[in-house]
Amino acid sequence: MKETLPIILQKVSAGFPSPATDYIEEQIDLNKELIKKPSSTFLIRVQGNSMIDHKITEGDVLIVDRSLALKTNSVAVLNFEGELVVKKIIKKKEKYFLLSKKK
Repeated sequence: MKETLPIILQKVSAGFPSPATDYIEEQIDLNKELIKKPSSTFLIRVQGNSMIDHKITEGDVLIVDRSLALKTNSVAVLNFEGELVVKKIIKKKEKYFLLSKKK
C-alpha cells in the first residue's frame, strides 16, 4: 500500500501552537522523494552513538542504497567482519579507513 504524507508549507513555531493543518498545500510520497532505486534500497535502524559527530544517533533509521559507489569522505553502511556498521569512509594511498569521529 502506497501512502503519502502532507507537506505543510507554513514554518513551524517553537513558541506556541500553530494552525498549520489549515495550510496543507499538497501530499508527498517519501518513497518517491528519498528512494531513487527501490530494488537496491533498504532501511536500517542505528544501534549505538559512535557516529554522533555525524548527526547519526541511536534509533535513527538510515536509508541505504546498495547501488551507490563507495566514495571517500562519505558515510556508508558496510559489512565489517560479519557485522553491519555505519562509518565514514576515508581513502589514503589506495587504502580505505573507517572512522567514527570527525577529524
